Amino acid sequence: MAGTLRIHFSDRDFLHVQFAKSPDPIWEAILALHVLTSPEPRVPVRLRPWRRRARHRTGTELRRTCRLLADLAPPDAAYWPDFLTPVESEDGLAAGLDALRATSAARLAGELRVAAHHRNLPAWTRRLAAGDRGLLGQVADAVRDFHTRLIFPDWGEVHSAVAAERALRLDALDGGLGALLASLPAFTWQDPVLSAPYPHDHVLRLRGRGLRLIPSYFCHTTPVAIVDPRLPPVVVYPLPHCGSAPAPAPHLAPLLGANRARVLTALENTATTGALAARLSMPDSSVSGHLKILREAGLIESSRSGQQVHHRLTGRGRALLGA
Repeated sequence: MAGTLRIHFSDRDFLHVQFAKSPDPIWEAILALHVLTSPEPRVPVRLRPWRRRARHRTGTELRRTCRLLADLAPPDAAYWPDFLTPVESEDGLAAGLDALRATSAARLAGELRVAAHHRNLPAWTRRLAAGDRGLLGQVADAVRDFHTRLIFPDWGEVHSAVAAERALRLDALDGGLGALLASLPAFTWQDPVLSAPYPHDHVLRLRGRGLRLIPSYFCHTTPVAIVDPRLPPVVVYPLPHCGSAPAPAPHLAPLLGANRARVLTALENTATTGALAARLSMPDSSVSGHLKILREAGLIESSRSGQQVHHRLTGRGRALLGA
């Protein structure tokens, strides 16, 4: 990387550090677009199965959607407009899209002017910069369609991976907030500065406002920071080692069978049935059958949260996995 992101903390900022409880749907849409439109050799192995599935689902209409969004936020951009990722999306896709559609004309003009300093923008963005509300609505619809058709089918896996990352960071919090910051993947903590490789040098001074940290399933290069100093400070960062299941320990396959051993090993992090099936490239029905047997053996436990059932290892399961 050519530069470094440096985030300067004050004593007051430590009181206002927040950790996202779930994936941010709009951030994931923009960053998944980068996975989809980057050359495959630059895409991590863990994201290539999703990329292949997404490309298979992408018809003519959705390709137009991708081109529109890529005009505003291309994968190699040093900057894309902050209005594309409103803070309100922490409350869900609908809230984020409402905020995007409500972006003021002054903000559209200002952020597109900044983007034009970094690269040549297509001619249609001049209408957007002039405050064309119909065109802004098309941008919001494009984000919605991209998320609904290409990300939502794998949302269980995305959600489970982010939940596992959040659990790891909360475990690190036992050593204090400094230990949590030092544990963040891709970052280096040297009190009072958190730093990471970045496409260019960028300094973010929190000035008592705190920081919202958002782990992202589809972020696969460097962390991404909100640029405008007038906006709440937000940093999105990539997950470590998510998306591909580890190989089962050699002693498990003869004992449980190869596929059941893979399911047990993949539950090193809590996951839903659908997330396990996507991660292991196995049918939902097969995974469900293996989970039933593992649960009856006392190796896992399952609990419902809303529409989803989450599975996790029991103490006996962890002992067997680590035997």
